[in-house]
Amino acid sequence: MNRYFLLFLHTASLVLLGFGWVLDILQIDISFHLFADINLFNEKRSVLSLLNRLWTDKSYWPFTLIFLFGIIIPILKSILLYYIILVRDHHTRWRHLVNAISKWAMADVFAISIFVAFLGANSMQNTRAILEPGFYYFSGYVIISGIVAMLCRKLPDNSPAQTA
Repeated sequence: MNRYFLLFLHTASLVLLGFGWVLDILQIDISFHLFADINLFNEKRSVLSLLNRLWTDKSYWPFTLIFLFGIIIPILKSILLYYIILVRDHHTRWRHLVNAISKWAMADVFAISIFVAFLGANSMQNTRAILEPGFYYFSGYVIISGIVAMLCRKLPDNSPAQTA
């Protein structure tokens, strides 16, 4: 596997992740028509604005979960993937750690949950949900990051423990 190609793919996935964090991911609009259109609720949220809102509202537990699994673990996974791609003589335990972290990254679960919220909101009368660009960027990160992690497992094993 070409390490430069993996490096490019991984960097591209991080750009998508960055856009996924800052751009709105979902818009919810609740309105009804009586004599005129009355808007009860209309809100757009990005991952970072959601974190800010949770912190402001003192909702520390959901804040911690989203921050840990949506921000910290993907960053840690990214650092390890860069290490695996760039350092030819890395120990295989780093690959095992990336595999373990990938199971806990939850970015894919987060993207799916946004989609489920989208479907659920659209099924209610007077409620409309719109997937915003951030959702697609975030989903792109999930797919490309998963591909990079999978391809890193196929890199030749040059670890010191295996060659000694």
